[in-house]
Amino acid sequence: MLNRTRNLFLISGYPVFLICMMLQGMAISISSPFLAVYFTTKLGVSAATFGVFTAITIISGVWLSMSIAKRSDSGLNRKKLMVTAMFFNALAFSGYLIIHEFYGLLLFMTVFTALGAPAMPQLFASAREAVNASKSADHALANSTLRSMFSLGFIVGPLVGSVLIHYFGFQGIFTSTTLIFILNAMLALFFIKAPAAPPKTVRQQPKPVRLHQNPRVLVPFLVLTLLYSGHWINNLNISLFITDTLGGDMQNVASVSSICALLEIPLMLVLGLLSAKYSARLLMVWGIALGAAYYIVVLFSTSLWQILAGQVLLAFFVAVISAIGISYIQDLLPDLPGYASTLYTNSTTIGRLLGSLAGGAAAQWFGYRNAYWVCLLLGLLSLALLALPQRLTAEEGTRSTSIT
Repeated sequence: MLNRTRNLFLISGYPVFLICMMLQGMAISISSPFLAVYFTTKLGVSAATFGVFTAITIISGVWLSMSIAKRSDSGLNRKKLMVTAMFFNALAFSGYLIIHEFYGLLLFMTVFTALGAPAMPQLFASAREAVNASKSADHALANSTLRSMFSLGFIVGPLVGSVLIHYFGFQGIFTSTTLIFILNAMLALFFIKAPAAPPKTVRQQPKPVRLHQNPRVLVPFLVLTLLYSGHWINNLNISLFITDTLGGDMQNVASVSSICALLEIPLMLVLGLLSAKYSARLLMVWGIALGAAYYIVVLFSTSLWQILAGQVLLAFFVAVISAIGISYIQDLLPDLPGYASTLYTNSTTIGRLLGSLAGGAAAQWFGYRNAYWVCLLLGLLSLALLALPQRLTAEEGTRSTSIT
């Protein structure tokens, strides 16, 4: 274990990738818990309008990052792309400092959030290329360690944000977010080396992938989208379930969130180590099964301690879809790290959007407890889909044999 970890840190640029990933998590999470309050109290819009704002900015980022990802694997300078996207993220959040009208902010954020969307997948893709260049086969451990640093940033960010908003208000958190994105871009610019450009030969050009025509890649993408949808339904409803159904208070909500977040990081590292012995598919199956078990615990819970104990199951599930999920897709497309990483990040983004819409509707129509039947259904559907690629591959092999 120590040798594997030490070898990761010997990879050129890998420690910088870890710092950049932590800063990326901090930058996003410093302001995200307070945005709904900002929009409703400072801009005077409804929560539903804020939901529309979030949906529009998400969709625009998904489309653009996918378009750029296809070009990034065909010779586009990945380092310049990543640094530029990080600067666009900084520019996007600076909009909160200068624009105080909803529709102007919507237009500004839609454009510059979309332009900044490739930063995260290109950071993963650059790290993957660095690992490949080192001749290391420890891809899952590298991704797990990277993702754990993002989670660490996501834990620290809200704590820093609460201090900043207390002393400096909303201007403090938006200024800090902007500065962190600038710092991240500067670190990437000066301390990450661009990979050597390979000779341009026909054989080295990666073949384009059409997602809707490639079930071997489409199915894992759909699986991760469904899993993140269920996870986001839980994120939206668990606090209200604790307070309204189980009679807990906000301190109980904070305890539940903290336990899960603290467990995620060591579990991600453990999963990275297990990936040397078990396939990504098998680890995904374990994660989905434990996620489904967590949803069952919530469905039949009568006391707060059951939710607290269930956070062990949830943390393992989140660690799997966060750390192993990206390796699963990258391993399917080893010659297209930018496209594969973007597929993963887009699955999380689309899942968050669908989960937000489905979670609100399910809670309103069926109640907070019964909303977890939707989560369980999504988990079971994901398990069923996860069995498809092997069957499809076998059928393709049979078909090829019969043709020859």
